[in-house]
Amino acid sequence: MSNEAFDDRYELREFAPGTDEQGAPNAETALWMQAVGLGFHEADPDAEGAARMASHFIADQETFLGVYVRKPFAGSVDETWPAGTFTWFRKALSWGDGSAVDTQAISAVTVRPTERRRGILRRMMTHALEQGVAEGYAMASLTASEGTIYRRFGFGSAIRERAVRVRRARALPFLAPTAGTVSVVPNQWLADGPAREVFDRFHVRTPGSMVRNTGTWPVALGLLGQDGKPAKDVRAAVHRPDDSDEIDGYVTWRVKEDRGSDTALEIVDLVYATDQAYTALWEFLLSVDLNDVVKYSRSRLDDPIVAALGDNRAYDVDHEEDHVWLRVLDVAASLTSRPFAADGSVTLAVTDALGFASGTYRLDVLEARGTVTRLADDADVAGSDIQLDVADLGALLIGSVSPVTLAAAGLVRATDPAKVELLRAMLTPPRAPHGITYF
Repeated sequence: MSNEAFDDRYELREFAPGTDEQGAPNAETALWMQAVGLGFHEADPDAEGAARMASHFIADQETFLGVYVRKPFAGSVDETWPAGTFTWFRKALSWGDGSAVDTQAISAVTVRPTERRRGILRRMMTHALEQGVAEGYAMASLTASEGTIYRRFGFGSAIRERAVRVRRARALPFLAPTAGTVSVVPNQWLADGPAREVFDRFHVRTPGSMVRNTGTWPVALGLLGQDGKPAKDVRAAVHRPDDSDEIDGYVTWRVKEDRGSDTALEIVDLVYATDQAYTALWEFLLSVDLNDVVKYSRSRLDDPIVAALGDNRAYDVDHEEDHVWLRVLDVAASLTSRPFAADGSVTLAVTDALGFASGTYRLDVLEARGTVTRLADDADVAGSDIQLDVADLGALLIGSVSPVTLAAAGLVRATDPAKVELLRAMLTPPRAPHGITYF
């Protein structure tokens, strides 16, 4: 749909979420929230839940977009609800060495089925990314409910994750002894301080970790369920190193009984500041009686539990999918924000259909830090070592995806394969990327 036709049919509004004097979402915010609920098949929250959600949006300093039908049919929700929704806010991405970069985090993207293929998503995304550039973001980020939507807007899948299950009967003992002490704790005690301290330590050391939304914490810690009601079935435990009172890991979990199949212990949240905490908490979970399997939906691809198990066939992968997507807006700012594992120089020709990152850039790395020189405003194939789309640059940024793999897929192109191998060495992260935050 052309801009003229779009503007004739729709109005795009950008606004900040707000509340009334009683703390309830104001009319514009409440209607936007209802439209999001329709898009994600969510029940409308009660008054308390709606007020809580609105307070979280405000705390996270979100910017809302809504696309409104100018001439709605009488009686339709289009008279008051937006036909498209979109929000963005600031969210830090960790490089795993103590440094981080702020990203324009995108969420709550919906388009009403009655208004599909009319340019709503493209208009919202283009508007948001233009604002992201104006606000100085190096990149945008998102976690997607569908895997085929966002590449056309320049996003690349930078981290994948697995949903796994481990059969208790075949898992223990571990091949190597664990260390430290695990103790069960009240969920509220965990929420009152230790949880966020552990997450901060996890975040600093973990490439790909992103800070959490305000509303994530009560659910992750088992205080509230996904429906906003008090959770009554979630338990919590923490890990302490030997001879220390310091907490370096925690887990929350629930047990789901099913008479027709396996009874499963489901991990709600597992956060670890050390590898010792991770393995010890897993050993504890596998020791919990009256269940058959332990399930974890956010396992990293190189999960050390596979190697730790007494029988590694006790570990099964139920599903694997994309998790964190990145969209480079400023090539130089993105590359210079991260550490590098090897010195060297490569010249990158980057194509970008939306134009934000198009150009040819020389990356020079010395002593773990990079400098970037823009050599041309367009992708100069002849004058570059490596040619790739901006989506694939986003996929490579954290180091979870190898440029050698993308070259094999035909997405990264180079005359000299040694340059692709050099880029792989340069981008190697200090440890395995692991994203455990959805938004």
